[in-house]
Amino acid sequence: MYNHWQQIITECVVVMGRDPDILLEDVSFTYQGSDQPALDSINLQMEPGEIIMLSGPAGAGKSTLCQMLNGLVPHFFRGTMTGTVHIQGQDTRKNTIAYLSQRVGLLFQDPAAQLIAPTVNEEIAFGAENYGVPRDEILQRVENFRKLVRLDRYANTSPHRLSGGEQQACALAAVMAMHPNIYVLDEPTSNLDPIGSHRVLELITKMVREEKKTMLIVEHKMEEVLPIVDRLIILNEGKIILEGTPRELLKDVQLMGKIGLKPPQVALLASKIDSGRIGSELPLTLDEAITKFKSLLKKQDGSPVRLEEKKRVNLGEEILRTESLWHVYEEGEVHALRSVDLSIKAGDFVGIIGQNGSGKTTLVKHFNGLLLPTHGDAWVMGDNTKNKTIAQLSTHVGYVFQNPDFQICCQSVKDEMEFGPKNLKLNKEEINRRRDEVAKLFGFDELLDEKPFSLSKGERQKLAVASVLAMRPEVLIVDEPTTGQDFKTGNEMMRFYKRLNEGGKTIIIITHDMNLAAEYCNRIVVLRNGRILLDGPVRDVYSQSEILARSFIQPPQITRFGQALHEYGLPINVLNVDEMAEYVSKLL
Repeated sequence: MYNHWQQIITECVVVMGRDPDILLEDVSFTYQGSDQPALDSINLQMEPGEIIMLSGPAGAGKSTLCQMLNGLVPHFFRGTMTGTVHIQGQDTRKNTIAYLSQRVGLLFQDPAAQLIAPTVNEEIAFGAENYGVPRDEILQRVENFRKLVRLDRYANTSPHRLSGGEQQACALAAVMAMHPNIYVLDEPTSNLDPIGSHRVLELITKMVREEKKTMLIVEHKMEEVLPIVDRLIILNEGKIILEGTPRELLKDVQLMGKIGLKPPQVALLASKIDSGRIGSELPLTLDEAITKFKSLLKKQDGSPVRLEEKKRVNLGEEILRTESLWHVYEEGEVHALRSVDLSIKAGDFVGIIGQNGSGKTTLVKHFNGLLLPTHGDAWVMGDNTKNKTIAQLSTHVGYVFQNPDFQICCQSVKDEMEFGPKNLKLNKEEINRRRDEVAKLFGFDELLDEKPFSLSKGERQKLAVASVLAMRPEVLIVDEPTTGQDFKTGNEMMRFYKRLNEGGKTIIIITHDMNLAAEYCNRIVVLRNGRILLDGPVRDVYSQSEILARSFIQPPQITRFGQALHEYGLPINVLNVDEMAEYVSKLL
């Protein structure tokens, strides 16, 4: 009898071993109250140890697909679902979210939405505790993953007091601490500094490969993710429109651009060079590009080449200033800013960059009164912020939060855009004029009666900007301006900010997107541990790679390409692909 059952169990194990980790068969889903399917006839299979990158424009259905894999769709997010989703052979409709979550670790696009514990330590431990992992093992996991994501000094801090990037790191550590078999990561590095992103992806990839786990990763940052993935799947309007290896799909880089995706800068560069020299296979990584172009270029004598700085606009008088500015959180425990001296003139376009938790958001919140100096002073339009109310400062400085949901407070799009002007005590005619002006500017004409939280995250970001601009401030500060946007819509937003800047408005952005800062900013301020590490024109700052690395920052890939080949005559401070293509073409 024993041998009989042993044979049956062995046969079951063999059969189960054949099951893919993820299997979607002709899956469609339409949210309750919607006429359009979020997903339409999706077929997808993932084997143990496989890494797939899921990409596509905003609203393509990527997050919906992710939420299907641990049962949030359809158990929590209601709607009409057809087809079947199997996780390691188990039908998600026949199993609970709790059961599926043991197998599928899901990182939300908005990490703050899944942070629930009172401290970072407890947040990381929460999932493992619920699944009965032994105490000593939990403590070891908490320490390991907290250290990995660089949150050691915040062990007993509330996750909701962390910066956006640190919250993302905390949520990711909590997912990893559960040791799931399947990782589903919805834009896991969108708020992480560049070197932090690289380290986290490197570690997760190592775990997936060595332990035969499976990972589905949603990302727009192709430069970082493509080298680690086996397949690339592109969604658009709920359908899979392209699928294949990265090399297969990136042969047509122009097509990628048309559907709102941005290939690696070195691939774009190679596509602009005579194909007879480059060959049919474009480089996907910086190392591949360096090797390929070394064979095409000749070494040059002399000092490294530097391009001239961007022509600066005519700047006005100083409008923002800090003097010996300190800010201390949590009764003296966290020194977020340390003696910061900064001056910004009217009409400038400034990018503030730095590692997660370096003090970027804390700094700009002093310009609209959301924070007051612990020591030192902050000045706006010549007035000390200690003597002004938030309402008074908001007439000069508009601030768009990293998470737009933190500043949306009305029941309709119309009311949201009228909220600021009403608080300025403007007359009804002027309020309507400003509302209609920004509604047209951002394409909200037909959405005035919609509830803000029925909009996509990208649309809510636009609404937050529109409601701030309705107050017509001289200074616009945007924290992570491309949050929730794909490459195409993100660039549309940045071109809009550039037009505002050309019209005389002062723009300040906080970003982890080094390419974006290179393309649009005139000046870069780099923070590290609450102090200014570098401050100057964009080309000058990005040419100092070794100093930037101290704040976990890397220049854009195309800049690093030039720096690696400076002995071959390439400039060390190129800021975009077109500049480099023009220079390489001359050398060839």
